[in-house]
Amino acid sequence: MASREFETSPLVVGAGELWPQAIHADFLSAIGDGDLPREAFERWLVQDYLFAQGLTTFEAITVAKTPRPAQKVLIAGLAAMDAEMDWFEEMARNRNLDLSAVPHPTCRRYVDFLVASAYSLPFEVLLAVLYSVEVSYLCAWGELNPIGPYAEFIQRWSNPQFVEYVRQLLQLCDGHPHEDQQQHFNEVLRHERDFWKMTWEG
Repeated sequence: MASREFETSPLVVGAGELWPQAIHADFLSAIGDGDLPREAFERWLVQDYLFAQGLTTFEAITVAKTPRPAQKVLIAGLAAMDAEMDWFEEMARNRNLDLSAVPHPTCRRYVDFLVASAYSLPFEVLLAVLYSVEVSYLCAWGELNPIGPYAEFIQRWSNPQFVEYVRQLLQLCDGHPHEDQQQHFNEVLRHERDFWKMTWEG
């Protein structure tokens, strides 16, 4: 499983109990069991798309603030986000979902945190924020077996290319340490925990 490789990284270890709270959730368990209620799936699809819009803004600002040698990984990640947005839009069209919906307050708080961080924090800390977003998402999906009606989604966020991207983000964090990285890494995990809870409970 993808989480095994990253669970010993210093930021993950330093997160303590926030780590399992961010990667285990009722929504994910239902995905793995193949019995996720339709309304929960559609709520997740719309809200995750709205979150991805905010994450794209965060990544673009982070690229601009990061020194050139480290930009390559971030630019590749930003390009992948563009493809991700296309994928979400196709999924929504196939299900007649409205992607112009109002963000849930939980989604809005998460996006506001990311954008505010992008403008106010040094790039070293922004690397840890992005790593936290991506490694927690990878490990949340990577805990699941890619079988059943949601196999496509499990595979999408646990594939070798995504693992390699997260590995490169970890290397950037290790290469650009900052005393505030752990604090903001942890804050992302709190938002991840709350986001998963929202997708399940509404």
